[in-house]
Amino acid sequence: MADTIVDDRAVFTVNFDVFDSCVLMGVAMALFALDCFGQMENLRGTTKFFGDIMSFDATYRSNRYSMVFVPFTGIDNHNNNVSFGAALLASETAETYKWLLRCFLKAFGKQPEVVVTDQDPAMKKAIEEIFTGSRHRLCMWHVMHKLSTKVGVTLCNTTDFKKRICDIVWTDSLSPDEFEVGWHSVIQDFDLSDNNWLADIYDMRESWIPTYYRMSLCLG
Repeated sequence: MADTIVDDRAVFTVNFDVFDSCVLMGVAMALFALDCFGQMENLRGTTKFFGDIMSFDATYRSNRYSMVFVPFTGIDNHNNNVSFGAALLASETAETYKWLLRCFLKAFGKQPEVVVTDQDPAMKKAIEEIFTGSRHRLCMWHVMHKLSTKVGVTLCNTTDFKKRICDIVWTDSLSPDEFEVGWHSVIQDFDLSDNNWLADIYDMRESWIPTYYRMSLCLG
């Protein structure tokens, strides 16, 4: 029940300056919280200076209420991660993410220049509708983490396929034309033209391959 969740969490959140919740029929569907140490002004300053690029990731569900934990994270001038806020969500729908992004805007009053997420279509839809001034980039790690599963462990472990694909993906030193040549060479050499997953991520290349946005603001 919502009251139980809020009461249980109150021990840990008594200093929260911003705390929003969405309750449906007495059940907490979403909780959004910032500033657990009573430093809201410092947090707003952190977001002002380091909030141009922000990632949010709905990966963790290991809590007693089986709610998804969604941290909002950026990078400071020392290349360290900084946290802007976090949420617990009971569902991962576009409507839930839109509610969450509205909470973020209400708290900080600005949209990030760049938002980095995984390939969740619900996140994509929410960002397009709420963060209308932000550029949406896909997290390279989330994309490449699927490589062995999608093309086969044997190919990745017994050939130089993985090295060759990583050499053209994990770099911002190539021009788009050089990337195109390298990509098609790998696909042809390993006879992967029928691999649908590789074709899909290639079609999305401008949203996650650094060579396509190396001259723009993006540290994620």
